[in-house]
Amino acid sequence: MNPQETLQIKCMPVNPIEMNLYVVYRKNGEGILIDPGCCQESEFERLFRFVDQENIQISHILLTHPHFDHFWGAARICKHYGLPLEVHEKALGLLEKGAMGAASFGLPPVEVPEKAKVFDANKMEFAGTRLEVRYTPGHCEGSVCFVLPEAKTVFSGDVLFNGSIGRTDLPSGNLDLLRKSIFEQLFVLDEDFQVRPGHGGRTWIEQEKYQNPFL
Repeated sequence: MNPQETLQIKCMPVNPIEMNLYVVYRKNGEGILIDPGCCQESEFERLFRFVDQENIQISHILLTHPHFDHFWGAARICKHYGLPLEVHEKALGLLEKGAMGAASFGLPPVEVPEKAKVFDANKMEFAGTRLEVRYTPGHCEGSVCFVLPEAKTVFSGDVLFNGSIGRTDLPSGNLDLLRKSIFEQLFVLDEDFQVRPGHGGRTWIEQEKYQNPFL
């Protein structure tokens, strides 16, 4: 395969919560955004400039879960690309409540995008590749992980981190359920799958299986 056709992953830490926004794409081809959490003007400019420079045609804007830091910039980003924010069906009705969560950090409510829709978990495809959606509650209701078999990568949102797991002290959090999600949906992946979390650095399934102190 031509190097320009290889699937690329760009991680952009954004906003004061240092949330990882991901651009998954083929250069000069189709791409998707996962967790549009920009909030500073410089972050929006960096994202838009990168997409233009790589000549990416954004086709989906996806959300792992309805916490404000993960969709902080969704209203503007969705409008910029003329696309809806795509979420799990159980997250759709939680965006307004999630937006108010910014108050716990002393921040104003986050704007909810005008258009949001439920993605079809059985037909998630882009750039000629398949994206699997795995429902992973426990950190919160409506939480999912996106599995990209071609790149042997899972985007774990706030479910699984490098050496840690997601918080369960927020509304709809449940530690037993979170662990169940991790064991049944993520640890069944090949051990060489890379884990791209919603915060912090990347890790691998093998490492978290045997070294994560919370599991």
